Amino acid sequence: MPAKRIANRKKKTMRMIGLLIITLFSMITFAESPATQKTDKLPFIRVDVANKQVRIECENIACPAPLEFFVVVAGGPEHEAALRSRVKPSNVHLALLMIGIEPGSPIKYSEAAQKWSPPHGPPVSLSLEFEKNGKTVNVPAYKIIRDIKTKKAMPATTWIFAGSRPLPDGTYGADAAGYLVNIVNFDLAMIDVPALVSNSNETLLWEADNDLLPPPNAAVTLIIEPTDKLQAPKEIETGTATTQGASSPTTQASGRIETDQQKVDAMQKLWEDRVSPHDKAIREAAQAQYDVIGELRREQQRLIDEADRIQRVIDELEKRYQNMTTPRPENVDAPGATQ
Repeated sequence: MPAKRIANRKKKTMRMIGLLIITLFSMITFAESPATQKTDKLPFIRVDVANKQVRIECENIACPAPLEFFVVVAGGPEHEAALRSRVKPSNVHLALLMIGIEPGSPIKYSEAAQKWSPPHGPPVSLSLEFEKNGKTVNVPAYKIIRDIKTKKAMPATTWIFAGSRPLPDGTYGADAAGYLVNIVNFDLAMIDVPALVSNSNETLLWEADNDLLPPPNAAVTLIIEPTDKLQAPKEIETGTATTQGASSPTTQASGRIETDQQKVDAMQKLWEDRVSPHDKAIREAAQAQYDVIGELRREQQRLIDEADRIQRVIDELEKRYQNMTTPRPENVDAPGATQ
């Protein structure tokens, strides 16, 4: 078969595969018009693909304490957050992928270099929409966060889509930790600040400006959009962060690396208190994830195989049609042919 025809066949096959995969993804994910989706597949989320916008249903916590998080999952670390939501972080991750945002990675610690690498990822703009005094208010997220001491609003800030990471059992890390939007670094963060920011209590700088927010438990919509501008004011940079469940190593004069055992024990107890009771549910969720993805991959492969089979039929029919319609020279060997 000529190289040109082989190349054309490959192009046709890939186009068909692409259309079939997109159709399958649409059947799985969407139930409304392609402009704005809100389905049972992604509860508490509305995705506006055309305008590249993700809207998440939240509630005001009216937290009076210093903030480590801007938004957390309901039942998570609410005592350190401005808003809570019943949304699942991994679903938010999927919604961001749907509008074309690819994740980076959370903070990482290098034993060799003895230092932390800041989180990285594409910048995202966060804003809030809510009803107050009978009016719909739309305000950038950073404006409802203020300095604990000066009471001045946080300077213009964008967050980044770090994307969390999977745990050893396959669970999406932010699902297990309950993190949605961070103000200080944790290594399971999904949406983080674009700088190294310590989560030590003595370095916490920010609080929620509850005078600007609606009453406690009132509905608030978090709006996430991509942005080309990365803004990381120096005010939010407070030093070296620590990971969820482990202390930051410190180097002693002898050159040995030691840990703060009391802190490690406290973190282990926190894990036992918050994670261990959900052992069965986590395992069931991990199994469901494995089963669903496996079945979808099998369906995807079936569609690819079917697309290839159909393409072979198309090629055969086109070849036969060309044979029927292509003019042929007269048979020089026929009786009566001129010599």
